[in-house]
Amino acid sequence: MFLKYIEWIKLLGDMKRYQKVDDYNGQIKANHLYKFYPEGGVCSDGSPYHGLFRKGNVNKLIIALDGGGLIFDKLSAAYPSEDEYVEGTLSFYDSYCKPSKDAFARLGLFHEKCKKSPFYGWSLLYVPYANGDLHAGRGTFEYTDTEGKNRTFYAHGNINLNSCIDFIKGICPNPDQLVVLGCSAGGFGTAFVGNDILNRFPDCKDCTCIVDGAALDLDYKECAENLWQVPDSIKAQIKSSNVVADGLEYIYEQQKDRVKIGYLISIKDGVLTRFQNYIDIRKEMGWPPEATERMHQIISDTVVRLKESVPNISFFLYDYNFNDINGKPVEFNGANSHCCLWVPEFMRFKREGYTGIQWLRGVVKGETIRIGDSLIKEASCPKDSI
Repeated sequence: MFLKYIEWIKLLGDMKRYQKVDDYNGQIKANHLYKFYPEGGVCSDGSPYHGLFRKGNVNKLIIALDGGGLIFDKLSAAYPSEDEYVEGTLSFYDSYCKPSKDAFARLGLFHEKCKKSPFYGWSLLYVPYANGDLHAGRGTFEYTDTEGKNRTFYAHGNINLNSCIDFIKGICPNPDQLVVLGCSAGGFGTAFVGNDILNRFPDCKDCTCIVDGAALDLDYKECAENLWQVPDSIKAQIKSSNVVADGLEYIYEQQKDRVKIGYLISIKDGVLTRFQNYIDIRKEMGWPPEATERMHQIISDTVVRLKESVPNISFFLYDYNFNDINGKPVEFNGANSHCCLWVPEFMRFKREGYTGIQWLRGVVKGETIRIGDSLIKEASCPKDSI
């Protein structure tokens, strides 16, 4: 308990300290994080977009997709997130490159000096998320904000992503190993655009995709066509209301000879519960007990489906709250924390004989490791494809 308390105090300090990142000026110091501005990069609110990179000392590359909500209709576009969520309000997505996003590129196992990390010494491309489109969009649309003003929404996440990849390929063009991972919306993005990312590195024979904290029941086809305006190569994989399962199945089908896949999630993720509850009732982002149970079912169905369709999939399911000093779920609804790859405790968090870092290292090496089978609820009846 005391160690966890110290870790969180340090984490809060790191979140502030790591927001200061040097701009790239053409000179590269190994294992140093830089900020760069891809040509034409734009956030959903029209402000400039930037990426982050670090050149390692081995020919291996990790592409980390940042998270921060999503938009699923024009009303949700009118409610970007603030720095902190206020109970009873609507808050759906990050509309610009917040300074805190820069800090995530160095937290926990992503820090350049973390020797425990499977990615120690690797080059890093960190792709901030600021377009509400799961890193998949290439369009714009008009919407009305909360003050009644007409606004333009730039769903340019896929444009920004590919511009960032263009940049990193000038530094690490042909990695021997490639890992694509993401948390929250970045986890959705890893599943949704992961195949396209792997196709940008056709000569790499050792690839891994890892999804952390992603599962929602949503009409993704409607969003992809009418809001995000995604490329056909991405839209083609949408078969159901579960884009995580759709995307990971598609990656496996297209890349099975060179890819390993991992899925990591709390079975009662509190943030996803809030989003799903609003999507279901279109009223508030509450999280009553029945909403938590619905999220548990969605996640269980996702895992059951992937166990059948992706033979080598690894997963790490847990019923634990990293936000609580004792790891206890929220008392009134049983909800747990959201995402864990960047949390220092995850590295030593142990379930069924594996710490988080051991599981992650095993997945990257090609081992199939399945943690938390007993937490899966009995599968519900599958929904028809969209």
